[in-house]
Amino acid sequence: MKLKNISTLLFITICFNINAQTNSLVINPDIVMPKDSLDSIALLFSVNAFLSSAQENSQNKWILAPESIETQILIDEIQDIQKSDEFESDLFFKPYLTNIIPLENNKYAVHIAYIGINENSAYLRANFELIAHKTNDSFLISSPLIKNTENWKTKNIQNHIFHYPYTLDDEKAQMFANKVIFYDDKIKNNTGEFHYYLVSDEINPLDLFGVKYKSDYNGDDLSTRWVSEHGKKSLWVAKEARVFGYDVHDLWHNRLRRVISRREVHRDVDCQIATLYGGLWGFSWEELFPIFCEKFVVGKNINWLEHKKSNAHFITKGKRGERKNYTDDFVGALIVKKIEKEKGFDGVWELLITKRSKKDEEYFTTLEKLTGISKKNYNKEVFKLIEEEIKNNQ
Repeated sequence: MKLKNISTLLFITICFNINAQTNSLVINPDIVMPKDSLDSIALLFSVNAFLSSAQENSQNKWILAPESIETQILIDEIQDIQKSDEFESDLFFKPYLTNIIPLENNKYAVHIAYIGINENSAYLRANFELIAHKTNDSFLISSPLIKNTENWKTKNIQNHIFHYPYTLDDEKAQMFANKVIFYDDKIKNNTGEFHYYLVSDEINPLDLFGVKYKSDYNGDDLSTRWVSEHGKKSLWVAKEARVFGYDVHDLWHNRLRRVISRREVHRDVDCQIATLYGGLWGFSWEELFPIFCEKFVVGKNINWLEHKKSNAHFITKGKRGERKNYTDDFVGALIVKKIEKEKGFDGVWELLITKRSKKDEEYFTTLEKLTGISKKNYNKEVFKLIEEEIKNNQ
């Protein structure tokens, strides 16, 4: 039944109220609607309410609960979609209903285009696809992620679930999961489920969760990852190379941010932990430590405290070009290693959450309490740690 053939008074009233709002659906009279006029009313109302809540970043009561995390990743893309800096308007782009496709089990694929009109020109901001699920007398909305991947394969590595449509590189999946599990065990964040929806370079990851087009991604190689979290469940959507090629240094920061804000940690210690566990710029700790020694460990007269203040560094050349490697990251990594060996990671955590200041008073107070290393004996103790690491690597 076409929209123009529905004549119930209730429908006309609702349509009038919906279109009277400047941020509500613009409905083309030729759109083919569900045959049941009450379904048409409920569908329009639910979609409009869902989009309005997404725009306002308010609690969205129109999400299908079992697919809330899969839908949140789409909502993140819808937020602020109506704003235009160029035209200085918060409601420049209007949502247009462009298609409704009936699916099985009382579900509909709903296509929405956000278009802005200025004089005689139309500007397309985005095209989205939603799935509307009939529940009693209304509809709840989800992204199409579950529908688009229902026939995919899965691989479970403990609480890490990989979803993919092709042959997965099991070795890379295992290495990635092992590193995440290693980090999560350190920060006691190893509960819940972590889902990864992986695609090859030939597939647009945005399509999976309902972003058919968005001007933000014009010319983008889409090598980023899209993340959503809800309760104990976490979800990534990305190209396989973006996940399995994730820098293991940055991966530490990523996992740590799940349990504590960056503002609440000593950033130098944070980076030192990441250097010890994940190396730097694509080089592992085992590869970098000999270079560090070759560049700087030429005698026992080096003032490591001065290096700390002056940001002394050396350069490495690799796939990411020339990069700075700060000597204090290596010294700090050795200190972290010592603390973890003697006090466990709880001791490392104590140092990690010290307040950073110009003179680092709290850092050195905590460091001395944990290790006996103070500003007075700092250089001597650092050389001991370096010599011990050299012996261990021989």
